[in-house]
Amino acid sequence: MRNGPGRPTTALDPSKGAREQLAFDLLRLREYRSWTLDKLSAESGLSKSTLSAATQGTVCPSWETMTRYLTACEEDPDAWRPRWEMVAEQHQRDSAGLPEDARQRGAFRRIKPNEVQTLPGFAIALRQLKVWQNQPTYGRLSRTAARAGFAVRGTTICNAFGGTKLPTENALLGILVGMGLEQEDPEVAEWIEARRRLEAAAVEEQIITNVEAEQATTPDVTTPSPHRIGPSPGKLLPHQQRRRPIGKRSRRQ
Repeated sequence: MRNGPGRPTTALDPSKGAREQLAFDLLRLREYRSWTLDKLSAESGLSKSTLSAATQGTVCPSWETMTRYLTACEEDPDAWRPRWEMVAEQHQRDSAGLPEDARQRGAFRRIKPNEVQTLPGFAIALRQLKVWQNQPTYGRLSRTAARAGFAVRGTTICNAFGGTKLPTENALLGILVGMGLEQEDPEVAEWIEARRRLEAAAVEEQIITNVEAEQATTPDVTTPSPHRIGPSPGKLLPHQQRRRPIGKRSRRQ
């Protein structure tokens, strides 16, 4: 195969695996039209180096590259999405967001707020929602929140998505609105409820920890002291002992 006039490309063996097969088929699309890299670059808006890398079979192209490449070749990107998903890296799938095809979207399931039980789970569910909302950047998220009246700093957003710190209720509202949810959306109320559950659980855990620490440092008051004042248990004091009436003799003489 040739990569344009006078420019041979690396021989592809589609039998090696799904990634090589994908690159092989992408290359065939261009060759079917007898397009050079210059022509495809002009049609797709992608650089020649990006187009060449997409058809080498050594790395998986990004979904943006796939979309532009296929659209330029008058192909439906959604029809190629399942094959791309098989060979894409996790970060590439996260960046791609959800498929436009409703049938393909149905295969994606995210964690709902009412299923969240831990702080890491809260962060994972937030990141999944971010993918579901077409991966807005932190900057765009912050600007969208600001227009709605929520001032959310970048560090707060990073902590929320990283699971290092539970955001305040106001910050969480800003993050959700920044990702495109309406404040009246029922899911927003579910997120607030999930956050309150985690906060209450953290407070309860802190109280238990404090009580256990206090008990560990407090001496046991039930342990008799070697310097105890008073009679030992079971011994009666003189005024508690029964006395024999005066003037009466014992029957035994």
